[in-house]
Amino acid sequence: MSVGDGLAAALAEVVGDEHVLTAHDMTASFSADWTGRFRGDARAVVRPGDTSQVAAVIRRCADAGAPVVPQGGNTGLVGGSVPRDQPMVVLSTRRLTELGPVDHAALQVTAGAGVTLAGWRHHAQLAGLDAPIDFASRDSATVGGATATNAGGSRVVRFGTMRAQVAGVTAVLADGSTVGSLAGLPKETVGVHLPSLLCGSEGTLGVITAVRLRLVPWYRRTATALVATAGLDEAVSLLTGLRTVTAHLDAVELILPEAMTLVADHLGTAPPIGPDGVGAYVMVELADHVEPTDELAAALADRHEVLDAAVATEGPSRQRLIAFRDRITEAISALGVPLKLDVAVPVTQLGRLVDATRTSVARHGGRLVPFGHLAEGNVHVNVLDAGDVEAITAEVLTAAADLGGTISAEHGVGIAKARWLHLVRSPAELAVAAAVKAALDPHGLLNPGVLDA
Repeated sequence: MSVGDGLAAALAEVVGDEHVLTAHDMTASFSADWTGRFRGDARAVVRPGDTSQVAAVIRRCADAGAPVVPQGGNTGLVGGSVPRDQPMVVLSTRRLTELGPVDHAALQVTAGAGVTLAGWRHHAQLAGLDAPIDFASRDSATVGGATATNAGGSRVVRFGTMRAQVAGVTAVLADGSTVGSLAGLPKETVGVHLPSLLCGSEGTLGVITAVRLRLVPWYRRTATALVATAGLDEAVSLLTGLRTVTAHLDAVELILPEAMTLVADHLGTAPPIGPDGVGAYVMVELADHVEPTDELAAALADRHEVLDAAVATEGPSRQRLIAFRDRITEAISALGVPLKLDVAVPVTQLGRLVDATRTSVARHGGRLVPFGHLAEGNVHVNVLDAGDVEAITAEVLTAAADLGGTISAEHGVGIAKARWLHLVRSPAELAVAAAVKAALDPHGLLNPGVLDA
């Protein structure tokens, strides 16, 4: 599409020529997701600078019948943030980066949808507080995208997913109208709760432009332990014990041996622990206002599940330790484009889920790299050089559903898992979702195909 195209010209009237990209070399990075598995053609990339511009962009796209893909940091893994099937307009929120003053009385702050998670946290810490959400893509992932996918990360064990952090939103609907509030009232009980409706909707019901976010105390002292256990049953037993004896759990992460081997090779160093017979590694973090190292050591002492452990406090030693978790995705990507399946089951069913996954990959081919968030029963299933992608996907998602779990724990459904929604949603539930979509977006303008069973 040329700059002289009618739609491009109409969009440029709203945001300026420099914020409407049409040349392929300029739109390419917006047209493929982080995994590289999902890509399409961007009819144009438009970068509005505020909510009123977003509304005007949506109205012009609606007039032209041009479908719109809302996109934040483009760190998605399920094809929900890039064009597909047909040329689409990518509406990038990266310029929506305004950060309001920290409200200490309410423990809240208002952030534009394009603010990164790292920016949210930095802004909070400058005011002596902290952000309750954190994950490895923090420098790129945006609060708008995290809200739209109800993202989680390592601190869910303590603070919950993104939905629990959203006290208000503003969003633009498919007809260009603006809805929502950033008042952040904790006792807003009037009718439909828009933050709950839009959180997890993956850009299909409206384009989130700003979010009123909760803040938490900044626990400046952190102790981290990497623990070796004999297997998943022992890891779950350790989790149960930790929850009983400490109130300061900030993260409980799971690294299975296949993932540990891969990331250790990538880092060029051996894991600090690794006796024979390790079936699962658990990374435990305690955070408090006072040094929690003794508390962590006491919590791990005499636990029969612990084969070996390494403990570190703030500084380089801790950074070296957490690299074994934070850099797994980087290590996977260095070897190619994986099949990614993010699933969760009740924690007591983790062993059965991983057994089923290993069996499927062994049957159909590939290199399995599993890791995740132990406390939530959440496993990130990565398969490099996957053989039969369809068969592995079907078997892993079906196993998760049969074990009482879900086909998506934090990365969203996107287009990758849309046809599997029937595994975890009844016909009546799917009909309700379709009715809401039809009411708010009757012409299917916003993110068509996403969350569409």
